[in-house]
Amino acid sequence: MTFDHDDDRDQAHAERARQAADLEHIHTYYRLPERLGVALAIGTRIRHEGTEGQISDTDGHYLLVLLDGQEHPVKLHPTTSMAYLTRSGWVTATPLPDPTPTS
Repeated sequence: MTFDHDDDRDQAHAERARQAADLEHIHTYYRLPERLGVALAIGTRIRHEGTEGQISDTDGHYLLVLLDGQEHPVKLHPTTSMAYLTRSGWVTATPLPDPTPTS
């Protein structure tokens, strides 16, 4: 029986590329670095509704977060009830301003 380690490497590379693309989209769409000074990465510490955890993966426009004490990650929106740990402390995420003002 032989194992093809190149397949494992290719799969890991594809996984990292998917995560990087998802994180780039989240950064661009929600403007987290410009608005909040938050640069997301796998492993970033978060706080969701008072419970801390860390980003373990992405799922398109969402983050998969392993909350402390849990066995399975949960799918969370990047700006709904989220705070991110930065070098200067916790930063609470805010939704984007509504592009259509009401009169």
